[in-house]
Amino acid sequence: MKLKLKEFKSLAIVLFMTCSAYGQYTIIGTVTTEENIPINKVQIFDRDTGKVTNTSSDGSYSLASTRKEINVAFYSDGYKIKNITLNLTEGTNRLDVVLESFSEELSEIEISVQKRKVFELTRLRDVEQTAIYAGKKTEVILVGQATANLASNNARQIYNQVVGLNIFENDDAGLQLNIGGRGLDPNRTSNFNTRQNGYDISADVLGYPESYYSPPAEAMEEIQIVRGAASLQYGTQFGGLVNFVFKKPNPNKTFEFQTRNTLGSNNLFTNFTSVNGTKDKFSYFAFYNYKQGDGFRPNSEFSSKNAFAHFGYEFSSKSKLEAEITYLEYLAQQPGGLTDSMFNEDMFQSNRERNWFQVNWLLYNLKYFYEFSENTKMSLSFLV
Repeated sequence: MKLKLKEFKSLAIVLFMTCSAYGQYTIIGTVTTEENIPINKVQIFDRDTGKVTNTSSDGSYSLASTRKEINVAFYSDGYKIKNITLNLTEGTNRLDVVLESFSEELSEIEISVQKRKVFELTRLRDVEQTAIYAGKKTEVILVGQATANLASNNARQIYNQVVGLNIFENDDAGLQLNIGGRGLDPNRTSNFNTRQNGYDISADVLGYPESYYSPPAEAMEEIQIVRGAASLQYGTQFGGLVNFVFKKPNPNKTFEFQTRNTLGSNNLFTNFTSVNGTKDKFSYFAFYNYKQGDGFRPNSEFSSKNAFAHFGYEFSSKSKLEAEITYLEYLAQQPGGLTDSMFNEDMFQSNRERNWFQVNWLLYNLKYFYEFSENTKMSLSFLV
């Protein structure tokens, strides 16, 4: 059978659109009042990824997702929040939502609770798997939506929305994170218990809690910050907890590749390369991050190599085993401190040539999670 040129072009366009749509889920619909009146500018929030969209003047909306299961929240001033969990089918899914208005007899207490729920859209839930955060002040930084220089781990930009942090920077590429809570020394984040995907990455949690390893921001999905000590859960540091949560494997692709290269002043060069995917019950995510530069002062050159690999196997919807390995090696020359008079004379000068700082970090983690029921869960984590 022969195809005419016009028919061939039409077939090619259809095939291209079909391939582009594969593995994508789209939700469309309208948001109305109980009287069937469209509501404009309703905030629609994907609670898992932080993606936000708004309804148009006719109440319609569209939200794209790469995950089959999605948790969505609908919010508008004067209406009750509506949380919906959806199991999506391939292609376009329709969801029309009706928001309930508050009654005129609404009390001040109920208004306060409503506003608190809205604010919690970017906070940790009271229970996250087997961790309890009820009663704690928490913040969640959605790294993918942050307007920040992720290639250089710019702490002032990444953490700028977290109230009460002291931030100290002493290098060009974010090799060392230095943050502290109100009134606490930020040096090496020693007053926070630092974790990666829920397990400790500091030198010694109780005896020597300084953190010498800072994960690359380009690999992170979010940063969880919990204020106040809680020794039974995550350590005795007065500042609280900082947990770096890495990106998850794409559940709809067997292989996904990403690479990014950055050039900057003072011979700065960074490379971030990652692969991830899911095949049946097996999933993986791995990255390699390289940084080098001369620094903005003499005798401040550095080079860093960071590698990470995550492997997961889902025995069932309630049982999963995960294994992770992290490697970091960096060498940085330190230009030395300056007195007030030296700083006033020349803030860029260096009086040391022999100061070097080297870090070699190797971590293994094995985690098993099992859900007995909706209210009973177990997790076992082994760290070397």
